Amino acid sequence: MRRLANIYRLGIKELWSLARDPVMLVLISVSFTIMIYSAATAMPESLHKAPIAIVDEDASPLSARIVSAFYPPYFLVPSMISSQEIDPGMDAGHYTFALHIPPDFQRDVLAGRLPSIQLNIDATRMSQAFTGNWYIQQIVLTEVNEFVQRYRGNAALPVELALRMR
Repeated sequence: MRRLANIYRLGIKELWSLARDPVMLVLISVSFTIMIYSAATAMPESLHKAPIAIVDEDASPLSARIVSAFYPPYFLVPSMISSQEIDPGMDAGHYTFALHIPPDFQRDVLAGRLPSIQLNIDATRMSQAFTGNWYIQQIVLTEVNEFVQRYRGNAALPVELALRMR
């Protein structure tokens, strides 16, 4: 009990010393209001109108499906460019992301091979670069999986959950 009383007295002493220090009060007030608010609103957690360019060397239904999956508000309408335009466009800041779909991509997917798609990221826009990388991976994987399954939508789960209320 004596320890609790001692801690209580030390706490009161600190509050009195804090009340006599106006600079510290202002610093605490600013750090717990303005700085937290500005940090919370400054960097969005999701993409918003990220510029993307796509090089489609396959020109197949699968690549068209991938291209059509990038839509607002996350991305701007994709710019269709050639592979020679990737570096100049990213250096000029026109695109944050450049997706390169290789030739015969659909054929390789349907044959069971493991083709790869190249994604170039302009990391000067760091907040969008990290988030966008994950978004684009998920979009491409989803579109390829749905194309391979030959339909769009939710796949039936192998297990059905039966809910019982008591």
